[in-house]
Amino acid sequence: MYNQQRSHISDILFEDQVLLSDGRSKPYLVLLRLTSESLIIRPLNTSQNLSSNNKDIQAIVPRNVTIVRHAITRSFGFWIKGGSDTGFPILISRVLHNNTHLLNIGDAILNINNEDISNLTHDQVINRLHDASGDQVHLTVKYMNDMATYLHLTAEKHRSSSVQATSNDLTLPRRYLTNEIHDQKRMSAEYSSENRKDKRWSLLASDQQKNNDNSNINMQEYSLLYAYVSQYLNGTDKLRVNSFQLYTLNGSQTGIIITNTCLQQSMWISRINMVIRNLTTRILAELNQTLLSSEQIFYTTWLNERIINLNDNLLPQWKSIFIVFKGNDLYIFDDNKSPPLCTYDFICCTRVYPITEIFLEIVSSKDRIDNRRYCFTLTLPNDIQIDCRYLNFERKTEYDDFILNYQRSLYISVYSLQNRTFGCTFNGQICRLIIDINKGFEMYNNETNVMLWTFTFEQLQSSSDNGRDQIYFQFKRYLSSNETNTIIHIDVQCQHLKILIHVINAFLTVKYIGQKDDNNITD
Repeated sequence: MYNQQRSHISDILFEDQVLLSDGRSKPYLVLLRLTSESLIIRPLNTSQNLSSNNKDIQAIVPRNVTIVRHAITRSFGFWIKGGSDTGFPILISRVLHNNTHLLNIGDAILNINNEDISNLTHDQVINRLHDASGDQVHLTVKYMNDMATYLHLTAEKHRSSSVQATSNDLTLPRRYLTNEIHDQKRMSAEYSSENRKDKRWSLLASDQQKNNDNSNINMQEYSLLYAYVSQYLNGTDKLRVNSFQLYTLNGSQTGIIITNTCLQQSMWISRINMVIRNLTTRILAELNQTLLSSEQIFYTTWLNERIINLNDNLLPQWKSIFIVFKGNDLYIFDDNKSPPLCTYDFICCTRVYPITEIFLEIVSSKDRIDNRRYCFTLTLPNDIQIDCRYLNFERKTEYDDFILNYQRSLYISVYSLQNRTFGCTFNGQICRLIIDINKGFEMYNNETNVMLWTFTFEQLQSSSDNGRDQIYFQFKRYLSSNETNTIIHIDVQCQHLKILIHVINAFLTVKYIGQKDDNNITD
């Protein structure tokens, strides 16, 4: 179904120098390259380190420079990245030779013609430069050492756009920014505090020449199709500091990738996840072309499940599982079952659950059972192994995206089904209870087919159960204006109590989502 082509150097989206470790020996310097389909790791020698284009920079202080337009091209002769819409300052990413004595790659532009630009978006800064009157512009700049290495690398590939008099967009393509912008804004506030970690980085990198074995390691390329990134020590709730690992579809994994700062770590994880999402979107589009409209794939993701060992002397462990919302069902791929590459993989999947029969509950911070955040539980129908499964996402953006897509899939599933019917016993009669998204609750006698009672979702005041086969409803009966509303108590016996409770919860959730959306439209 999916034919991956080998990436070429010209396909490089991002690259940077990082450290790589196997967890046992000393980390060594590598060049990390991200392409549209893979992550490439190439070992480096210290002699390959990129140097600054101005080694005489001693003090990182703001300075004022005057840049003159080119007489023919009307260009100021430098390229920029960043802006308030990306969470980073405006940064000089490339400089023409005639301005190298004035500007450095890694300079942040603070002011343009004495006007503060810290709150301007990328496009607004471009317009400000384009519209600058006269043949020169006055800039206040400050060298940002931590960003210089990355910008030196991207400058060689000419990735950014030139500041010309045309309307070229100089920012990274919007598809590269994704929903991680909010995380990047938060991380950029921590930028200055990371400078103190430079010493650790320098000491590790300076030992590169002593590790002769590492120089013989070949370049490695890891496919990003259905890959995932983890910041945790494998199987634990312990977060790594400024490092992460990549796990691939075929079971291989990178070493521990160590970044210089927390900001650099967040940027790399965001970039890799962006490529993974693009590849996933591509293969899902191909799969959906072969599926009926009622069987479309809405959402896929990796997440982590906590495994409780029966032996109390062993620490609890986590494992990664892959889930899919497809049609009206949830598919879980785990226990060495790979994510789906073709429609036959869904047929072979043994863990399939109707979405309306799943009960999801958010885990509050006080109820977490270890240090992992963004947790929730899933109670699945007919799950004989465990009452509920304790699950986790590593990043809040992934967690929020899952909750949104779960509600979306549940909404589509409920309105696709319209109603669910359960055999039950009421007042000694063999009956059927119908849960209908439009009508609410209806009880019919099976023999006479006579409706015994009906109530809307709004009339339901509360419900409880005995945990085995009995559910107790309290409905409010609306009477005339001069009469007092009464509470009706109804006891129903059902052999499939757990599924019935989950379905009622699903229909009530969808009803609430619909009312919330209607209120938003009205407002």
